[in-house]
Amino acid sequence: MLSRVAVTHLVIDTTDLKVYSEGKWKTHKHGKLKRCIYRKLHLAMAVSTHEVITAEISLVSVGDHEVLSILVNPLRRKIQ
Repeated sequence: MLSRVAVTHLVIDTTDLKVYSEGKWKTHKHGKLKRCIYRKLHLAMAVSTHEVITAEISLVSVGDHEVLSILVNPLRRKIQ
């Protein structure tokens, strides 16, 4: 559950995700190659509470500046 404390500092970070379309067992059993898909996970985190406030998954080609407004807009808490 999110705390009710006002957010004074917000940290934005992005990490890459590698998602496999087929499981290891199926690939090992049938000898087919796995196809992997890359995505980006964008996080907005409150520094004081270490809470993840919002998160968004996007295509790997989407830049951080394009997702920033999407991360900040749905905040219902006041950012000082």
